[in-house]
Amino acid sequence: MSEVTAKSRIRISFLMVGISLIALVVTYASITIATAWRAQKEVPRLAADSLVKALRTYHQQAGTFPASFRELETRVWKHKQPPDFGADGRSLSVANYYYIYHPIDAKTCTIWIVPTGPRREEGSTHFLLLTPQGLRRWKGVPLSLDEVKNLPSIPQYREMVVLGMTEQQPIDLGRKK
Repeated sequence: MSEVTAKSRIRISFLMVGISLIALVVTYASITIATAWRAQKEVPRLAADSLVKALRTYHQQAGTFPASFRELETRVWKHKQPPDFGADGRSLSVANYYYIYHPIDAKTCTIWIVPTGPRREEGSTHFLLLTPQGLRRWKGVPLSLDEVKNLPSIPQYREMVVLGMTEQQPIDLGRKK
């Protein structure tokens, strides 16, 4: 009987080693996937296209650009839980990007888009000059918090150069008949 008991204990030991190895592989894979998902959430993702679309929709409806994101929320976005637009209603944080909105006049507005978060260096700073007819865009390196505090609503060319911003191909938004 002792021989049978010894063989059964060895089989149980091998079974336990097998189960332990499978559990180790599954745990390692789960941790690796969860870490990759968390890291992907930290990468800045630009939402400028949807913002420009919402601003153009507002302009088509009202004939002017909104004074703040709050007006855009009321007329176009209509979220169940409105995001925090800051004290003046002209800032917004989405997907590790910080958006700063400046209405210039009825037909012009500007938007600074600055990457934030732990992986901000992987994003680019953007500046948009939006009119009903077109969109002028600049792109550059991520700016520091000190630089963000001092961003002008309408920067001059030399300021854009100092900030490392280069103009991209403009986009014609005029309606085609």
